[in-house]
Amino acid sequence: MSLTGVIDDRYAIERELGRGGMATVYLARDTRHGGRVAIKVLSPDIAIGVGGERFTREIRTTAHLQHPNILPVFDSGEVDGLPYYVMPYVEGHTLADRLAGEGALPTAAALDIACEVADALDHAHHEGFVHRDIKPGNILLAHGHAIVADFGIARAIEALGGDDDLTKAGIALGTAAYMSPEQAAAGRVDGRSDIYALGCVLYEMLAGHAPFAAATPQALMARHWADTPPSIRTVRPSVSPAIEAIVLKAMAKSSADRYADAGQLRDALKQIDTRERDSISALGVPPVAGEAMDHAVSGDKGAAVATGGLAGGAATPAHRPEWSRPLMAVIGVSAVLTAATFAWTLGREAPVTLDTNRVMVYPLIVANDFRGSRSIGEDVATMIGSALDDSGPLKLIDAWALLDSTRRHDIRTLSVDDARSLARSKRCAYYLNGRIVSRGDSAEVILELNAVDGDSVVARGNAVGTSAQTWRTGLRALNALLPKVIPGGAPGSIAEWSDRDPGAVANFLQGEAAFRRVRLTEALTHFRNAVNADSTFALAAIRGAQAAAGNHRSAEAQSLIAIALRQPMSERHLRFARGYESFLLGRADSAIADFNRAVAIDPEMAAAWMQLGEVYMHLLPMEGNPDKLARAAFDSARRLDPAAVNLLYHAIEIRLREGDLRETPAMLSRFLAARPDSVYGAQLTLMESCVREGPGKMRWEDLARKNPFPLLAAANSLKGAGSQLACAKVAYNAVLRGAAASDPLTEAMRWNSVIGLQSVLLAEGRTSEAVRHVDEWIARGQGGSSLYLLDGAYYPELRHHAKQVAMDDEAKYGAGYERCPFPVRLWQLGVWEARSGRPSVASAVARTLEERAARSGEVQERLLARSMASHAALASGDTTDALRMLTELVGEELPVEDVTWNVAISRGTDRLALAELLAARGNYKRAIDIADVFDSAWPQIYILYYPASLKVRADAATALGDHQAAARYRSRLATLRGGRVVAVR
Repeated sequence: MSLTGVIDDRYAIERELGRGGMATVYLARDTRHGGRVAIKVLSPDIAIGVGGERFTREIRTTAHLQHPNILPVFDSGEVDGLPYYVMPYVEGHTLADRLAGEGALPTAAALDIACEVADALDHAHHEGFVHRDIKPGNILLAHGHAIVADFGIARAIEALGGDDDLTKAGIALGTAAYMSPEQAAAGRVDGRSDIYALGCVLYEMLAGHAPFAAATPQALMARHWADTPPSIRTVRPSVSPAIEAIVLKAMAKSSADRYADAGQLRDALKQIDTRERDSISALGVPPVAGEAMDHAVSGDKGAAVATGGLAGGAATPAHRPEWSRPLMAVIGVSAVLTAATFAWTLGREAPVTLDTNRVMVYPLIVANDFRGSRSIGEDVATMIGSALDDSGPLKLIDAWALLDSTRRHDIRTLSVDDARSLARSKRCAYYLNGRIVSRGDSAEVILELNAVDGDSVVARGNAVGTSAQTWRTGLRALNALLPKVIPGGAPGSIAEWSDRDPGAVANFLQGEAAFRRVRLTEALTHFRNAVNADSTFALAAIRGAQAAAGNHRSAEAQSLIAIALRQPMSERHLRFARGYESFLLGRADSAIADFNRAVAIDPEMAAAWMQLGEVYMHLLPMEGNPDKLARAAFDSARRLDPAAVNLLYHAIEIRLREGDLRETPAMLSRFLAARPDSVYGAQLTLMESCVREGPGKMRWEDLARKNPFPLLAAANSLKGAGSQLACAKVAYNAVLRGAAASDPLTEAMRWNSVIGLQSVLLAEGRTSEAVRHVDEWIARGQGGSSLYLLDGAYYPELRHHAKQVAMDDEAKYGAGYERCPFPVRLWQLGVWEARSGRPSVASAVARTLEERAARSGEVQERLLARSMASHAALASGDTTDALRMLTELVGEELPVEDVTWNVAISRGTDRLALAELLAARGNYKRAIDIADVFDSAWPQIYILYYPASLKVRADAATALGDHQAAARYRSRLATLRGGRVVAVR
């Protein structure tokens, strides 16, 4: 059977890419988001073994894996009764293709590939995923990196118990040539089995053939069980004993004798001294005839891999061409491509080194007598990187992000050897540096393109212009440099930047400098000025939207991103902009899909990794643990851009919630040194001090009198997932007691402190303390009785309080509360009635809310009406309709600005009801995934539902037979309650 047409009204099939024993791969066009995707459809034999719908649900868990070296899963479903899942389509080849074309790889290339795969495995294993089929055919080589594919099938089949059925049907999970002894014997498999397989792959990359061969798969598995691998050094003496020792340790027969985890293997590979590598090579992909068959791959049409290999391949020190040729290769001149292709085809193992597509750009040295801004050296480097961004296969690496504070402050402290070494660490064959010197009232910009291997200067360019527009002089210098080595002159993007309004560009550069230092108010001013001066300036509009969102100016952020989306841009920037638009609109899952596509196109796009983390921090995706997913995304961004201060804020928050103080003092010091906007710095300082020293060491009420908001923000963050509740309680109480002003904003902060404090106390089982705080607030005449309606629905010990409030409101507003003028309170009354078993009253409230929403058109009233309708259906026993409505409601967009403090907008009652309903219907895994989102710190009210969510997860894990997970959830609940026995509904 071959698919045609459109799947699920979204994926238009274009053609079949290839098929194997377990699945068929199709190329398709995503009609909703645009762009091409790869769809993997399971074979009928596999589908029978695992069951379509259950497999589709299980495969979704793979989407939680976020790592630069793991191919993401975007979507899943069923077509013609067969499960499928969707991945990015990245043009490139597999490691199997490269090995088939070349045989043994250069040692450094083999080590680099293995190191990236090990890093991916380390992340996946920590997230509970074992691949079970690591082999060259499942390792993509694209954009200069190794990307592990197919993390989904084995995990899903194993989780559903389908592996036994498949074994009986003659279909094995894993590949015999790379299968660990314990996997071949159907024994217990964990991450160390993947380490064994990676050891086999590394052996093959070094030796040119797999470690064992046999006539049948059974005989091959027996050799893995019994035989010692032949020495690599017998066939390749240049491989050092240290490298061979790593391979043999990874391939130890007993899993206990291997590396304990993939991170240890990665670190061992990184420690191999350069002298022990018999040749140096980047992860260039050789052009192989034909289409990539089995794997999802994507990219811009101008991407290096799409042209059949990295343009120009890699530089060869022993046979270096004349100084003009390497840069011709950088831009992708066809003659050089042809020569490189010929070299690959011959399968030569020349001493190939660094990637000629990659150029590191250093800040320029600024002469002491220069009269302009001292940051102009950084500004010109930023301009060069921006002007040449997306110029075919060329990849410019911003060195500023990789420099320590001393060198960023004074680039003159960077030696030539260090400049070459840093460029080499990022596989750059060239680096660009220069200087800015005064010429009277003018300034001269001098640029030099340097070869990393050797001391030769490949090309020079210089220009003189006014000091006020040194950035433009820098572009002219670049224009003077490039035509010397590129037939036809510089890319059109340089002319585009040269023609821009000077004030717009100057403001953009100042905005970039402020943005990377987390001075968001200052950055927004500059980006806004840039767009006002030049409305076609898409990059300034995107950055401005980010800065506006950071300043809680949602409307301006949406306006700026709309401006950006009206302009032409590269595919990766388009995906980023669309993802950011979805983020601003509160569409978490759409944003995640687009940011994932951006990093699939360019795994080194640190900004997309950062924004992916921002989605998990600020929005509520349908499923998954937000802190884990966010930390993985931010850590990916920090690996790519280790000096970026704006990546530290949430990374520090998450670590403090986890009580991880190993890195946070140094991270916080770096963050504060950048002089970020004061609220962020104050919040993190409070959090770090309390976690490190305990809540008793600080003068909380004095701090609250000065500025209560950082305390409120710190409390809200620290209470996430029930992690640092002692600190959260003290901070909430300080805002409640210590805030001195009586203006509306301060009163609103006090009210939110009451909500947060009573919710934390209830989560801990301290019911009487929670009641005391609520009653004190009520006694002040400030309201607050509505909290009992929320509390009583989930805490049995407060049911009598909720019942009394409902009786009073019934007397005041009518039997169906139809005269209640407050939409949120009316909704709370309705939810209370639904969970109390009074479906007729709940239905009456739902009708009232629906009528009001129809009249007002207000977004919040429409959401409240839909929420109430779902709870009324559930109370009436219509679980099918309730499931549909709750699923739609929980997955719908959120008004971003209301997620944190609005008790209704964050939809905690709806999410918990959905998780409970899924568990009651036997969909235990999905129930856990939905309830995992309650670990998010962002919505203040989620801590109220946290104990009930832990109970749902523990019970569902028990039903799945996952007793370890069940024990973890129950342990978290017991720790939260501190040994108190408290009923949880």
